[in-house]
Amino acid sequence: MGRFIGGKIGASIVFSPGGSAASGVYDANDQYRANRLGGWSPVIVTPVAATGGTTNTPGNGYKYHTFTGSGTFTVTGAGEIEVLLVAGGGGAAPGYNAGAGGGGVVHHEAFPVTAQAYTVTIGGGGSANNNDGTNSTFGGMTAAGGGGATGYYPYGSPSRPGGSGGGSEGTESNPAGTATQPGLNTPFTPNPNFNQYGNPGGTGTTAGAYSAAGGGGAGGAGSPSGPGPGSGGIGGPGQPFSGFEYPIVGLSPLTPQANSPTNNHYGAGGGGWGYSQQNSGNRPTGGGGLGGYTPGPGAPQEGLDGLGGGAGNMYYISSPNKGGDGVCIIRYTV
Repeated sequence: MGRFIGGKIGASIVFSPGGSAASGVYDANDQYRANRLGGWSPVIVTPVAATGGTTNTPGNGYKYHTFTGSGTFTVTGAGEIEVLLVAGGGGAAPGYNAGAGGGGVVHHEAFPVTAQAYTVTIGGGGSANNNDGTNSTFGGMTAAGGGGATGYYPYGSPSRPGGSGGGSEGTESNPAGTATQPGLNTPFTPNPNFNQYGNPGGTGTTAGAYSAAGGGGAGGAGSPSGPGPGSGGIGGPGQPFSGFEYPIVGLSPLTPQANSPTNNHYGAGGGGWGYSQQNSGNRPTGGGGLGGYTPGPGAPQEGLDGLGGGAGNMYYISSPNKGGDGVCIIRYTV
Protein backbone atom coordinates (compact mmCIF):
# COMPACT_ATOMS: atom_id res chain seq x y z
CA MET A 1 0.00 0.00 0.00
CA GLY A 2 2.63 2.57 0.96
CA ARG A 3 5.98 3.61 -0.44
CA PHE A 4 8.57 2.97 2.22
CA ILE A 5 12.06 4.49 2.45
CA GLY A 6 14.48 2.26 0.59
CA GLY A 7 12.24 1.78 -2.45
CA LYS A 8 10.00 -0.83 -0.88
CA ILE A 9 6.56 -0.59 -2.53
CA GLY A 10 3.35 -2.40 -1.78
CA ALA A 11 4.33 -3.70 1.67
CA SER A 12 1.63 -3.98 4.27
CA ILE A 13 1.72 -1.86 7.37
CA VAL A 14 2.16 -3.77 10.63
CA PHE A 15 0.90 -2.16 13.82
CA SER A 16 0.36 -3.14 17.39
CA PRO A 17 -2.52 -1.21 18.91
CA GLY A 18 -1.10 1.74 20.81
CA GLY A 19 2.32 1.25 19.22
CA SER A 20 4.31 3.31 16.73
CA ALA A 21 4.59 2.63 13.03
CA ALA A 22 7.90 1.81 11.39
CA SER A 23 9.68 4.74 9.78
CA GLY A 24 8.71 5.36 6.18
CA VAL A 25 6.66 7.51 3.81
CA TYR A 26 2.90 6.86 3.89
CA ASP A 27 0.00 7.98 1.70
CA ALA A 28 -3.36 9.18 3.02
CA ASN A 29 -4.87 5.66 3.12
CA ASP A 30 -1.92 4.37 5.14
CA GLN A 31 -2.20 7.19 7.60
CA TYR A 32 -5.95 6.64 8.02
CA ARG A 33 -5.38 2.93 8.73
CA ALA A 34 -2.55 3.69 11.14
CA ASN A 35 -4.73 6.05 13.14
CA ARG A 36 -7.56 3.48 13.27
CA LEU A 37 -5.07 0.94 14.71
CA GLY A 38 -3.71 3.35 17.29
CA GLY A 39 -0.48 4.20 15.52
CA TRP A 40 1.51 7.43 15.43
CA SER A 41 2.03 7.31 19.20
CA PRO A 42 3.96 10.39 20.30
CA VAL A 43 7.46 9.91 21.66
CA ILE A 44 7.50 11.30 25.19
CA VAL A 45 10.89 12.37 26.51
CA THR A 46 11.05 12.44 30.30
CA PRO A 47 13.60 14.94 31.60
CA VAL A 48 16.22 13.75 34.07
CA ALA A 49 15.33 14.40 37.69
CA ALA A 50 17.90 13.91 40.44
CA THR A 51 19.22 15.07 43.81
CA GLY A 52 22.65 15.21 45.39
CA GLY A 53 25.65 17.51 45.74
CA THR A 54 25.37 21.28 45.51
CA THR A 55 22.88 22.25 42.80
CA ASN A 56 22.91 25.27 40.49
CA THR A 57 20.58 26.26 37.67
CA PRO A 58 22.33 29.26 36.10
CA GLY A 59 19.82 29.86 33.30
CA ASN A 60 21.83 28.35 30.44
CA GLY A 61 19.43 25.43 29.98
CA TYR A 62 21.22 23.07 32.39
CA LYS A 63 21.01 22.01 35.99
CA TYR A 64 24.35 21.26 37.70
CA HIS A 65 25.17 18.95 40.62
CA THR A 66 28.65 19.65 42.02
CA PHE A 67 30.34 17.21 44.42
CA THR A 68 33.47 18.49 46.17
CA GLY A 69 33.24 15.58 48.62
CA SER A 70 31.97 12.02 48.32
CA GLY A 71 28.21 11.58 48.26
CA THR A 72 25.24 10.11 46.40
CA PHE A 73 23.61 11.17 43.13
CA THR A 74 20.03 9.89 43.30
CA VAL A 75 18.11 9.68 40.02
CA THR A 76 14.32 9.65 40.00
CA GLY A 77 13.81 10.41 36.29
CA ALA A 78 15.98 8.44 33.83
CA GLY A 79 17.82 9.90 30.85
CA GLU A 80 21.30 11.05 29.84
CA ILE A 81 23.67 13.24 31.84
CA GLU A 82 27.01 14.88 31.19
CA VAL A 83 29.75 14.04 33.70
CA LEU A 84 33.06 15.79 34.45
CA LEU A 85 35.12 13.75 36.91
CA VAL A 86 38.46 14.95 38.32
CA ALA A 87 40.84 13.11 40.67
CA GLY A 88 42.99 14.55 43.43
CA GLY A 89 46.31 16.12 42.42
CA GLY A 90 49.65 14.81 43.64
CA GLY A 91 51.51 16.29 46.59
CA ALA A 92 55.06 17.63 46.83
CA ALA A 93 57.57 17.74 49.69
CA PRO A 94 59.58 20.75 50.89
CA GLY A 95 63.11 21.12 49.58
CA TYR A 96 64.60 20.19 46.23
CA ASN A 97 61.49 18.68 44.67
CA ALA A 98 59.74 18.61 41.33
CA GLY A 99 56.12 19.58 40.66
CA ALA A 100 53.38 16.99 41.18
CA GLY A 101 50.98 15.76 38.51
CA GLY A 102 47.42 17.00 38.27
CA GLY A 103 44.52 14.65 38.84
CA GLY A 104 43.32 12.69 35.82
CA VAL A 105 40.15 13.98 34.15
CA VAL A 106 37.22 12.02 32.68
CA HIS A 107 34.45 13.57 30.57
CA HIS A 108 31.34 11.70 29.41
CA GLU A 109 28.85 13.78 27.40
CA ALA A 110 25.97 11.28 27.29
CA PHE A 111 26.08 8.93 30.27
CA PRO A 112 22.78 6.99 30.58
CA VAL A 113 21.20 6.87 34.04
CA THR A 114 18.20 5.04 35.45
CA ALA A 115 16.17 5.58 38.62
CA GLN A 116 18.65 4.56 41.31
CA ALA A 117 21.33 5.92 43.65
CA TYR A 118 24.84 6.38 42.23
CA THR A 119 27.83 6.60 44.56
CA VAL A 120 30.20 9.53 43.97
CA THR A 121 33.74 9.22 45.33
CA ILE A 122 35.95 12.32 45.32
CA GLY A 123 39.70 11.81 45.46
CA GLY A 124 41.80 13.83 47.88
CA GLY A 125 44.98 15.67 47.04
CA GLY A 126 48.28 13.99 47.91
CA SER A 127 49.86 15.04 51.19
CA ALA A 128 52.95 17.23 51.42
CA ASN A 129 55.38 14.33 51.27
CA ASN A 130 55.44 13.61 47.54
CA ASN A 131 52.36 11.38 47.90
CA ASP A 132 50.03 10.60 45.01
CA GLY A 133 46.52 11.98 44.81
CA THR A 134 43.64 9.53 45.16
CA ASN A 135 41.06 8.42 42.62
CA SER A 136 37.59 9.83 41.94
CA THR A 137 34.89 7.45 40.72
CA PHE A 138 31.35 7.61 39.35
CA GLY A 139 29.22 5.13 37.43
CA GLY A 140 32.06 2.69 36.77
CA MET A 141 34.38 5.47 35.55
CA THR A 142 37.67 6.25 37.30
CA ALA A 143 39.74 9.42 37.28
CA ALA A 144 43.24 8.53 38.53
CA GLY A 145 45.06 10.52 41.21
CA GLY A 146 47.97 12.66 40.08
CA GLY A 147 51.52 11.40 40.55
CA GLY A 148 53.46 12.80 43.50
CA ALA A 149 56.57 14.89 43.08
CA THR A 150 60.16 13.60 43.12
CA GLY A 151 63.00 14.85 45.33
CA TYR A 152 66.72 15.18 44.71
CA TYR A 153 67.38 12.93 47.72
CA PRO A 154 67.71 10.00 47.63
CA TYR A 155 69.60 10.18 44.36
CA GLY A 156 67.97 8.59 41.37
CA SER A 157 64.48 8.42 42.87
CA PRO A 158 62.07 7.42 40.09
CA SER A 159 59.43 9.92 39.06
CA ARG A 160 55.92 8.94 40.03
CA PRO A 161 53.23 7.91 37.54
CA GLY A 162 49.65 9.05 37.98
CA GLY A 163 46.56 10.34 36.19
CA SER A 164 49.05 12.97 35.07
CA GLY A 165 52.62 12.07 35.98
CA GLY A 166 54.87 13.85 38.44
CA GLY A 167 57.85 15.86 37.23
CA SER A 168 61.47 14.80 37.35
CA GLU A 169 64.08 16.30 39.64
CA GLY A 170 66.66 18.05 37.49
CA THR A 171 68.89 15.11 36.67
CA GLU A 172 69.21 13.79 33.15
CA SER A 173 69.05 10.18 34.32
CA ASN A 174 65.69 10.62 36.00
CA PRO A 175 62.80 10.33 33.48
CA ALA A 176 59.42 11.95 33.96
CA GLY A 177 56.46 10.24 35.58
CA THR A 178 54.11 8.66 33.04
CA ALA A 179 50.40 9.37 32.65
CA THR A 180 48.10 6.47 33.53
CA GLN A 181 44.73 8.10 32.78
CA PRO A 182 44.73 7.50 29.00
CA GLY A 183 44.87 3.72 29.54
CA LEU A 184 41.96 3.46 31.98
CA ASN A 185 38.19 2.97 31.60
CA THR A 186 38.39 0.45 28.77
CA PRO A 187 34.67 -0.45 29.00
CA PHE A 188 33.90 3.12 27.86
CA THR A 189 36.31 3.24 24.93
CA PRO A 190 35.98 3.74 22.08
CA ASN A 191 32.97 6.00 22.48
CA PRO A 192 32.53 9.36 20.71
CA ASN A 193 30.91 10.77 23.85
CA PHE A 194 33.75 9.72 26.16
CA ASN A 195 37.19 11.28 26.64
CA GLN A 196 39.86 11.19 29.34
CA TYR A 197 42.89 13.38 29.91
CA GLY A 198 46.32 12.96 31.49
CA ASN A 199 49.89 13.80 30.46
CA PRO A 200 53.41 13.00 31.67
CA GLY A 201 55.51 15.23 33.85
CA GLY A 202 58.50 17.18 32.60
CA THR A 203 61.93 15.63 32.24
CA GLY A 204 65.17 16.59 33.97
CA THR A 205 67.69 18.53 31.88
CA THR A 206 70.28 19.78 34.35
CA ALA A 207 72.57 17.67 36.53
CA GLY A 208 72.54 18.17 40.29
CA ALA A 209 70.33 20.12 42.68
CA TYR A 210 69.75 23.18 40.50
CA SER A 211 66.11 22.93 39.48
CA ALA A 212 63.29 20.47 38.80
CA ALA A 213 60.59 19.84 36.21
CA GLY A 214 56.88 20.56 36.42
CA GLY A 215 54.20 17.96 36.87
CA GLY A 216 51.94 16.92 34.01
CA GLY A 217 48.49 18.41 33.53
CA ALA A 218 45.28 17.19 31.94
CA GLY A 219 45.80 19.67 29.10
CA GLY A 220 49.53 19.15 28.47
CA ALA A 221 52.84 17.75 29.74
CA GLY A 222 54.88 19.45 32.44
CA SER A 223 57.78 21.63 31.31
CA PRO A 224 61.33 20.30 31.76
CA SER A 225 63.70 21.92 34.18
CA GLY A 226 66.03 24.52 32.70
CA PRO A 227 67.29 25.54 30.30
CA GLY A 228 70.38 25.92 32.42
CA PRO A 229 70.59 25.82 36.21
CA GLY A 230 68.09 27.69 38.33
CA SER A 231 64.94 27.57 36.21
CA GLY A 232 62.18 25.29 37.45
CA GLY A 233 59.73 23.77 34.98
CA ILE A 234 56.15 25.04 34.84
CA GLY A 235 53.34 22.59 35.55
CA GLY A 236 51.29 21.35 32.61
CA PRO A 237 48.02 23.23 31.99
CA GLY A 238 44.63 21.91 32.93
CA GLN A 239 42.08 20.88 30.30
CA PRO A 240 39.33 23.43 29.52
CA PHE A 241 35.66 22.40 29.38
CA SER A 242 33.11 24.77 27.90
CA GLY A 243 29.95 24.92 29.98
CA PHE A 244 31.79 24.07 33.21
CA GLU A 245 32.99 27.56 34.09
CA TYR A 246 33.73 27.92 37.80
CA PRO A 247 31.03 30.52 38.59
CA ILE A 248 28.17 28.58 36.99
CA VAL A 249 29.05 25.25 38.64
CA GLY A 250 29.42 26.77 42.11
CA LEU A 251 33.22 27.04 42.25
CA SER A 252 33.35 30.82 41.92
CA PRO A 253 35.97 31.39 44.67
CA LEU A 254 38.47 29.85 42.22
CA THR A 255 38.22 32.96 40.03
CA PRO A 256 40.77 34.41 39.34
CA GLN A 257 43.35 32.54 41.41
CA ALA A 258 43.12 29.43 39.23
CA ASN A 259 44.87 31.43 36.45
CA SER A 260 42.44 30.15 33.84
CA PRO A 261 41.72 32.70 31.09
CA THR A 262 38.38 31.00 30.39
CA ASN A 263 37.61 30.01 34.03
CA ASN A 264 37.13 26.35 33.11
CA HIS A 265 40.50 24.52 33.26
CA TYR A 266 40.77 21.36 35.41
CA GLY A 267 43.68 19.09 36.44
CA ALA A 268 46.77 21.33 36.12
CA GLY A 269 50.22 20.15 37.23
CA GLY A 270 52.46 21.83 39.80
CA GLY A 271 55.66 23.73 39.07
CA GLY A 272 59.14 22.46 39.97
CA TRP A 273 61.55 24.29 42.29
CA GLY A 274 64.25 26.61 41.04
CA TYR A 275 66.28 29.67 42.01
CA SER A 276 64.46 32.02 39.62
CA GLN A 277 60.92 33.38 39.67
CA GLN A 278 58.62 31.20 37.62
CA ASN A 279 55.72 32.10 35.34
CA SER A 280 55.61 35.72 36.59
CA GLY A 281 54.24 34.55 39.93
CA ASN A 282 51.10 32.96 38.43
CA ARG A 283 49.90 29.43 39.02
CA PRO A 284 50.10 26.94 36.14
CA THR A 285 46.93 27.35 34.09
CA GLY A 286 44.05 25.74 35.92
CA GLY A 287 45.03 25.53 39.58
CA GLY A 288 48.43 23.85 39.87
CA GLY A 289 50.82 24.99 42.61
CA LEU A 290 53.62 27.45 41.93
CA GLY A 291 57.24 26.40 41.58
CA GLY A 292 60.47 28.31 41.09
CA TYR A 293 61.08 31.09 43.56
CA THR A 294 58.85 33.96 44.56
CA PRO A 295 59.87 36.06 47.58
CA GLY A 296 57.47 36.52 50.46
CA PRO A 297 55.40 34.27 52.73
CA GLY A 298 52.29 32.38 51.77
CA ALA A 299 53.20 31.69 48.16
CA PRO A 300 50.57 29.41 46.60
CA GLN A 301 52.36 26.06 46.32
CA GLU A 302 49.28 23.95 47.02
CA GLY A 303 47.11 22.62 44.21
CA LEU A 304 43.61 24.11 44.22
CA ASP A 305 40.79 22.05 45.71
CA GLY A 306 37.92 21.37 43.35
CA LEU A 307 40.29 21.37 40.36
CA GLY A 308 42.62 18.47 41.20
CA GLY A 309 45.69 20.69 40.86
CA GLY A 310 49.11 19.16 41.48
CA ALA A 311 51.26 20.76 44.19
CA GLY A 312 54.26 22.89 43.30
CA ASN A 313 57.56 23.38 45.07
CA MET A 314 59.26 26.71 45.71
CA TYR A 315 62.81 27.34 46.83
CA TYR A 316 63.16 27.80 50.61
CA ILE A 317 59.40 27.92 51.22
CA SER A 318 58.53 24.83 53.20
CA SER A 319 54.75 24.62 53.00
CA PRO A 320 52.02 24.00 52.09
CA ASN A 321 52.68 21.45 49.35
CA LYS A 322 49.40 19.51 49.30
CA GLY A 323 47.64 18.54 46.08
CA GLY A 324 44.16 19.83 45.33
CA ASP A 325 41.10 17.66 45.94
CA GLY A 326 39.08 16.46 42.98
CA VAL A 327 35.49 17.13 41.95
CA CYS A 328 32.53 15.55 40.14
CA ILE A 329 30.21 17.85 38.19
CA ILE A 330 27.05 16.49 36.58
CA ARG A 331 24.73 18.46 34.34
CA TYR A 332 21.61 17.79 32.29
CA THR A 333 19.08 19.81 30.34
CA VAL A 334 16.08 21.33 32.06
